[in-house]
Amino acid sequence: MVQRYTLALIAFLCAWPVASQPTNPGVYYDQGLQASHNPLGLQTASKVFYRFPVAEPEGMLWESTKLDVGFQNNFSPSYEMAGAFAYFEPIAFFSLAGSAQIGAYYNSFGYGFYELTSYDSSVDPTEMTNAQTKNAFGAILNISPTLKGAYDMFVASNTFGLTYYYADNGQGFFFERINNTPLKKSDIELTNSAYVLVNPIEGLYAGVNDSVLYVPGSGYLSHRLCAVAAYSLPINRGFSFYSGLFLGTFLSDRYFQYAFYTGAQLGMTLKLD
Repeated sequence: MVQRYTLALIAFLCAWPVASQPTNPGVYYDQGLQASHNPLGLQTASKVFYRFPVAEPEGMLWESTKLDVGFQNNFSPSYEMAGAFAYFEPIAFFSLAGSAQIGAYYNSFGYGFYELTSYDSSVDPTEMTNAQTKNAFGAILNISPTLKGAYDMFVASNTFGLTYYYADNGQGFFFERINNTPLKKSDIELTNSAYVLVNPIEGLYAGVNDSVLYVPGSGYLSHRLCAVAAYSLPINRGFSFYSGLFLGTFLSDRYFQYAFYTGAQLGMTLKLD
């Protein structure tokens, strides 16, 4: 429904304005709403976590170091995924995120679990009907290291992601709706998402994003290039608001080649204690 490998990073981009502040330990709640067109998608993303400082704030490279550990939930008209996550930033220019979730796919809205006979099955994600889908369960594991840097008003980052899917009984194929690609019911997706942005005024970022999705088992490749705008408004050390917008096209994709893509996210982060 919503392409995780792009939209999930808007929150990271919008955290840059506070990255130089010392880590404020405590319990946090993050709530986001994500939407996209081509492919059509809608998702809520919720997190509750505890933030630990991991280094003394001596110099700009260590002021933002942290470890976040908690629970996350992703809900859409096609699936609900819930489980644990961790985010580790040992130094300002590197971070490592990981998650383990249980997934429930349901066809109540006509977007349920869609079985395929092979990687090359003929399927149009815009024409799947309720009669062709079913309810199913699975598991999703992800690990994503990020390199990032800033110079003057320029910001750059690169995130590599590895996601493992185990769906239904693990035998056969299915249409994975988060990134809109055919997968085995036990399979791996690789992603890479790079940003080059300019920060002309506090809280505002604009630039480009280049995102690639690759399935090693089939050789499937999706490549998208987007213009990006993101804005963050830190009200205080306990509350912040963020938003982001993507406009672009797929340079390579089985279903949306050269289609006009739009993606957006609104969210807020609140310190609970």
